[in-house]
Amino acid sequence: MKLSSWPLRQQARVVSLGISADRLRARELGLRPGSVVRITQRTLFGGTVVDVAGTRLALDRASASHILVEPLEGVPMPRSMS
Repeated sequence: MKLSSWPLRQQARVVSLGISADRLRARELGLRPGSVVRITQRTLFGGTVVDVAGTRLALDRASASHILVEPLEGVPMPRSMS
């Protein structure tokens, strides 16, 4: 499921970033495959604020729509919001 569709306040594991190499800053801040994230806020124009190991990252709509996440083990996949 895309990070942009993931529900607020729910934890997920990042499967792949799907973003170009020029956005390596997110990786430097801990957003990489295998990391656990939690969406803390949605912005007015479709951006997403995520918590990654205590660090808050603001992602634009395009970046959030390229990042794929999955539920943590034992947690069911949320229903699609579409």
